[in-house]
Amino acid sequence: MTALRRFSAILGKIEDGIAAIVLAAVLFIVSYEIVLRSVFSLSNLWTDELSRVLLIVMTYVSAIGLTRDGAHVRIELFIDWLPAPARAVLEKVSDLFCLVFSLTATWLGYLYVKESALFGFAFAHSNLPFPVWVPQLVIPVGFAAISLRLILRLAGIRPEKPVASVEA
Repeated sequence: MTALRRFSAILGKIEDGIAAIVLAAVLFIVSYEIVLRSVFSLSNLWTDELSRVLLIVMTYVSAIGLTRDGAHVRIELFIDWLPAPARAVLEKVSDLFCLVFSLTATWLGYLYVKESALFGFAFAHSNLPFPVWVPQLVIPVGFAAISLRLILRLAGIRPEKPVASVEA
């Protein structure tokens, strides 16, 4: 196993671990709020806001994993008709276009977070104990991680077993 493959495998375990922790946190917070409302007729403003933020984080972390596994959305109708070498070239070109988009989104996300921090935006209704720019960091960090995954894909680090398509 090359060092790059080992790095990718370790990175995958970290990504999956973060996804599991975020999912567990969302489930705990939502369950806590349901019990609080049902049993005690009480409610917290912060649970709704925090669970929404964590669901957004989970979406970005999932997108990283989908990029890693080559399971992101793509049109397979015409690609399935191509011979393997042409399909490989087309996949590299697609990854390259995705990388350009992802790097652009990383930069624009950074500017967005920087502006939020500059103006000191805060959560309006829930009084969460951190500024808005903290959860907004998932945008540039998420797209940077997707960019890294795309760079690894372009370098030939792909899943051992390709993800089966929906039709299979």
